[in-house]
Amino acid sequence: MEHGIGWTAGGLPPEATAPFVERVRAAWAEAGREGSPRIAALNYFSLGDTEEQSRAYLLDYYEPMGRETAEYIAGSAHRSPQAIKEVIAAFAEIGVDELILDPTVSDPDQVEMLAEVAL
Repeated sequence: MEHGIGWTAGGLPPEATAPFVERVRAAWAEAGREGSPRIAALNYFSLGDTEEQSRAYLLDYYEPMGRETAEYIAGSAHRSPQAIKEVIAAFAEIGVDELILDPTVSDPDQVEMLAEVAL
């Protein structure tokens, strides 16, 4: 890993991200780079009575990748305060520096609801 500042995991759960984090860190060290790479991850969420809307959005967005992939991603969105707390802790445990939680519904209140859960 001679270029860049790190790596971003797009939509993978923590258990699928962990092996890549290890590989990125190893490649960084093998390249003789100082410090450590910045590791970020993106996951989807929606809170409140939004599951149907959230699933519909993700299925539509990811449909070009195939129905199975779209269903996997739509089913992996975090839709409860407990699920969000657990995924934040799991990504911290595997050494992710930054977790981006992307809302899957367009209601701006989602950001406030997330802040109440995550902070």
